[in-house]
Formats: sequence, structure tokens, C-alpha cells
Amino acid sequence: METIIEEKVKGIIVKIRNLRQQKEYSQEYVGDRLGIGQVAYHKLENGKTKLKLAVILKLAVILEVDVHCFLE
Repeated sequence: METIIEEKVKGIIVKIRNLRQQKEYSQEYVGDRLGIGQVAYHKLENGKTKLKLAVILKLAVILEVDVHCFLE
């Protein structure tokens, strides 16, 4: 079960990264909007820091998508 959850989280991270790149937003820009630095944001995108629900919700606003798009 743990691996299924880890795979789903990795999928969400990939969607976040792809959306950020499509919008041509830098990691620094998104990190600033989240209230964190570029290095901390980089760790989120690389799975070194756990994604929290509040961060996912904020990312949906920043990336201008419905939060459900991360879960599809």
C-alpha cells in the first residue's frame, strides 16, 4: 500500500512540475508565491519534502488550475 501512495504522490509532483513549466514559471517565482525559497521549492518538486494538502491547494491557485487536476 505504501508504494501505491508514493507512486500517486510522485504523479502529483510530475503534474505540478509540468504545469509550472508550461506556464514558464520559475521555481523561484512559485516558491515566492508559496512563501518559501527556491531551494525549498526545489525539494518539494523532487520529493525530498513531503507535500502537504495546504501546499497542494496553494499550488492549484498559483498554477491557475482546479485542485482536482492533480488527482486525475
